[in-house]
Amino acid sequence: MNSTLPTESDFVTYPETPDLDQVYAWRNFGGLTLDEAKTRFAENSLHYQEDFMYMGTNAFAFYFPVIDWWLRSVPERNEPFDDSEAWILAEGIQIQFRDDALDRLRPLIPAVMDLASYVTSHLSRFGDDEDQRRVQDAWTELENRLRTIAST
Repeated sequence: MNSTLPTESDFVTYPETPDLDQVYAWRNFGGLTLDEAKTRFAENSLHYQEDFMYMGTNAFAFYFPVIDWWLRSVPERNEPFDDSEAWILAEGIQIQFRDDALDRLRPLIPAVMDLASYVTSHLSRFGDDEDQRRVQDAWTELENRLRTIAST
């Protein structure tokens, strides 16, 4: 994927009628290097997690390593309601892989599949039993979607 910092147009895909969620993602992550974005995300992952769902495709592809780093670095938790945003991040990734973005995101499929494998094999890091089931379901659904995309 591209190693150049995403521009505002990579976040806000229709500036004539801007999506406020995309604008918010730009305000939170625009102009940040990957290391800076990791620091920002770690400050308050719950606050920033939806930004990955709404940022434009090019920005998402650039910042995906932040998600990967976060989910691989969180400590094991068995606390209710603390899945380290693993469930919503899977949902956000799935939203990014919409039909009109597939050409640009197809190169990211192996990395996302690798992360999905990691998450589903390390569920004890992601909340209590109920949270872990929900996380597993979301990442399994994402894996199935990506397998379908990869086979076409």
